[in-house]
This record gives sequence, structure tokens and C-alpha cells, in this order.
Amino acid sequence: MDQLLVMSRFGYMFINVLVLVLSLMFLKLLLRCWILPVRAQKKLRENGFSGPPPSFPLGNLNDMKKLKTAMVMVEKSKSSTIINHDIHSTALPHFALWQQQYGKVFVYWLGIEPFVYVADPEFLSIMSKGVLGKSWGKPNVFKKDREPMFGTGLVMVEGDDWTRHRHIITPAFAPINLKAMTSMMVESISNMLDRWAIQINSGNPEFDMENEIIGTAGEIIAKTSFGVKGENGAQVLKNLRAVQFALFNSNRYVGVPFSNILAYKQTLKARELGKEIDGLLLSIINERKRSLVDGDDHHDLLGMLLKADKGKFTATELVDECKTFFFAGHETTALALTWTFMLLAIHPEWQDTLREEIRQVIGDSEIEYNKLAGLKKVRYQK
Repeated sequence: MDQLLVMSRFGYMFINVLVLVLSLMFLKLLLRCWILPVRAQKKLRENGFSGPPPSFPLGNLNDMKKLKTAMVMVEKSKSSTIINHDIHSTALPHFALWQQQYGKVFVYWLGIEPFVYVADPEFLSIMSKGVLGKSWGKPNVFKKDREPMFGTGLVMVEGDDWTRHRHIITPAFAPINLKAMTSMMVESISNMLDRWAIQINSGNPEFDMENEIIGTAGEIIAKTSFGVKGENGAQVLKNLRAVQFALFNSNRYVGVPFSNILAYKQTLKARELGKEIDGLLLSIINERKRSLVDGDDHHDLLGMLLKADKGKFTATELVDECKTFFFAGHETTALALTWTFMLLAIHPEWQDTLREEIRQVIGDSEIEYNKLAGLKKVRYQK
């Protein structure tokens, strides 16, 4: 009987403790997912930052998905072949709509994380000058979520680390250094054109321009950033692209609590690929350091950083900067060039005008960095 009484008391205490723990967990969850975001939203509004009303803990994510889906349906229903240059409202319909409703500066929410949308250059200039200690307030959710891509590279660090990184990196982009990379760019483009010539001569004149440009742009950035080519270059490029797809081409709810658990496979895959990339780049960096001691010279970003670094960067920071420049430069360049080729295909008269200028300025000689400034029509000028 006494034994049953002890067990009963133990069970009663266990249930009480369990209820207490679950209650505390619920209150903590409520505080994190609703109370604190609501307070932050109220404070932002009091300071003049309006925006679309969020629904916590998802924020504005559902609104964004609905608007994107609606835009896709509208585009599919169109029978016109006229090219729409209003990329903003087509690719990011939620931002275009909210800008009309709330102005060029507003706050939107990814889950429980607030983000400031800025489309006003004057506001951005004032804000940049007023940032104390270069602490931009970069969201921790992005720092963690994008870690396999950027690590502690320039786009993720703040304060003194941001100043140090920028001070070391900036000289690498001096005109004289960019000039030294021209030959690597020309080599990759020449290889691409040779492939096209072979395919055309074999009776197959159609190309998937997007894949061609993305591949060549990636090859160029891999060579000019890390100095890698061949099998190593192909493996690094393949893994970098895979990380990008794992993080962006999924239905993950970034900013929503426990979203990594809901999209566990994609998150785990991105982290594993990130570690594999880090290992590949680290071996390249160590090999490059040894060759630098032997007096070998390399005219790529990594080589310039190693010469300018003098031990100011750790090996991990060097890896992260190399990854950062790939992701920052690859997609932007590839998409801009793909869009340009499409417009040139639609407007053959533009092709004739540009070819004539290239014949006059470059002629039949090899492309040289100094001659590029003479291409007034080829260069984009707003």
C-alpha cells in the first residue's frame, strides 16, 4: 500500500512538473512568435515605418507567395509575345504592390524577422552615413541560413570586421588588377564560341543560351576568384550551384521558427555541400600559400588577397570571401547577359550596329582591356 502511495505521489509530481515545463515552453514560444514581434511592429510604426500588416508567426510570407502565384497565372494567360521590361513587378510583384501602397521605404516581415525595403537612394545615403560603427543590422536569420553560401564573408559581417574585410578586399578590384584577369575571361568565352561553332557545323544551330551563359560565367568567376579550372573547377562550381539551389529553390519558410526542421533535408544538404566546398577551397588556398612562398604569381582574386592579406585573414575568412564573390557575381552577370542576348535576338538591327562598332574598335585583333573603353554602344549606359 505504501509503495502504491509513493508511486501515486511520484506520478502526481511528474505530471505537475511536466505541465509546468510545457506551460513555460508554450509561454516562451508565445513570447518569441507573437508578443515580441507585435511589440517590434508597434515600435516601428511609431517611428514612421509602415508596411503590409504581418500575420505572425509567418509574417508576410503567405502574401508574398499568393502574389507570386497570381503573377505567374497572369503571365501564362497572356498570348502576346511583347517583351515586358518591367522586371520589378513581374519577378517581385509583392514589392511592387507594397511600394505603391506604402512608398519607397517600408517594413515587411519574413516570419518573425522585420526587413526594411528601401527604394529611395537619398534615404539609403542618409541611412548609410548614419550607421554607427558600420553595424548595419544584418538579420541573424540570414546569417545563419546563408552560412553555407557566405560564411563570414563581406556581405555578412558588420562593425570592425566589415571595415577590416573591405579594407583588405578593395585593392583587389583596382583597374590594374581587373586588367590582368581579362585574358582568363577571353579564354573561357573563346571556348564557348568554339563549342557553338562545332554544334552549328554539325547541323544543330539551337542553343539553351541560359545554360551556356550560366556555365561560362561560373567558369570565369571560378578562375578569376579562386584560380581553379579543370576537374577541381568543375567540382567547386557544381557544388556552389547545388548549395544555391538547395537554399533558394525550395519552399522553406525563412524567418519562421523551426523552419529548418520542416525543411530538414534541404538545410542538411546545403550544409553538407558547404562543408565540402570549404574543404576544396581550403586545400586550394593552402596549395596557393605554398606556391606564393616559392615565388609563383597568380593574377586572380585569391592570389591578390593572399599578397595583400599578410595574415589579416584567417583561412576560413579567405574561403568565405571566395564563396561570397562567386555568389555575388555569378547569377547577376549570367542573368544580365542572358537577357541581353534575348533582346539582341529580338532586335537584329541592334546586332548590326554593335558588330559594326566592334569591327571599328577591335577589328580582327585579340580583345585587349585598353580597347574596351572605345566600345560606347556595347557598354551599358543609363
